Amino acid sequence: MAILDFGKSVWEESLGEALGGIPDLLILEGTWWRERACETRLDHLTSVRELPFPDIFVGSYKGARVAYCCAYGAARAVEPSQIFAQLGTPLTIQIGTCGVLTPGIAAGSVTIPRKARALDGVSQFYGSGDVVEFSPEFSQRADQLLRDAGCQTLDTRHITWPSLFAQSEDMCADWAKEGMQTVDMEATAVAAVAAKYGSACITMLCTWDLLSDGRTFLDPLQPEQQAMLDHANRATFKASLQLAQQIADTR
Repeated sequence: MAILDFGKSVWEESLGEALGGIPDLLILEGTWWRERACETRLDHLTSVRELPFPDIFVGSYKGARVAYCCAYGAARAVEPSQIFAQLGTPLTIQIGTCGVLTPGIAAGSVTIPRKARALDGVSQFYGSGDVVEFSPEFSQRADQLLRDAGCQTLDTRHITWPSLFAQSEDMCADWAKEGMQTVDMEATAVAAVAAKYGSACITMLCTWDLLSDGRTFLDPLQPEQQAMLDHANRATFKASLQLAQQIADTR
């Protein structure tokens, strides 16, 4: 049987007692810096353990059960997404960074798009169309939590594309002409998986590469911009944990 045809029982049998209960939340983070991210993020959880599937961790936060995985790119991100959505995890959150395609958006803002154009190369196999929607309820809650934490939040016209490197200047300019404002590599694919299996999904992405200004991740930010980005990165993870706690309180 091909993996797309697997049912819930396959994952239950594969993970067994190691899972310790269905997580209230799966947090996915697309980053090159996996070791640093895991060390920083998992420090907020207790009773952390790695599942039999490597690089997927589960732990607790104030009574909530939380799963965390660094999954870079849509092709990788759909894997833990499918496992936990099929198991019954009610919410998946994609965090990380995104590129900015149009002027006027500062580095260190957080976009919480309510829908996005799906050009990730994977989501169509989970039944999505050209546009994928995110949970309006959880997006609104996340927006409030981030604004309470002092972040500038946005609802941008967003696109998910399969590769950070396979983006030419002309391509980015064409997206901007179409009205697209931000771009990442995972969000729509993760949302498509969640929708297929009846789970909610949102994304909270910190703006980093200012592509409309010719600035990529190789170019250092000004100190105040870097401080905003660092704060936003911490705040998105904290807001994710707060949402997990809210879900656990109604379990």
